[in-house]
Amino acid sequence: MKHTLLNLNEGSFPIHVDKKFTDLEGLEALGAIKDPLTVKLSIEKFSKILFLAKGNMSVTLESDCQTCFKKTLIKLNFKTDVGIKDIRYENIDRKGPLDIHYQDLENFNINDLVSEEIYLNFPSIVTCCTIESNEKLEEKSFNKIRPFQKIRDLIK
Repeated sequence: MKHTLLNLNEGSFPIHVDKKFTDLEGLEALGAIKDPLTVKLSIEKFSKILFLAKGNMSVTLESDCQTCFKKTLIKLNFKTDVGIKDIRYENIDRKGPLDIHYQDLENFNINDLVSEEIYLNFPSIVTCCTIESNEKLEEKSFNKIRPFQKIRDLIK
């Protein structure tokens, strides 16, 4: 995988990024990329220390269902609007209206920004099953193990 590095302290703005990735380091925990990751961003210089990245991203990941463990496709298509600051401001900044991505501005890695945004937009629960289908599966399993059934019968 090739890293896309920019020097945000030099150059003319806005910087337009229009890329497709077939793989991206750091997304292994989420699943495998099935359709190419499409990134369309515009990076603008807002002030001397603040940059804004706006645009959209889309990707399809194959991940395991957390209910039945079957492979399921997760399609993400989202807009991003994030501030970018140098890493040296990370511990001294106060919470503001923007989400801020901190990174070395002289060696700014687009891949790190993209993978962070995917992690932030990935669903916390991945499931291909509905509650109704789980109830049907429970009804079909007649041989349930009920270790305390005899005690329940004695109490009744």
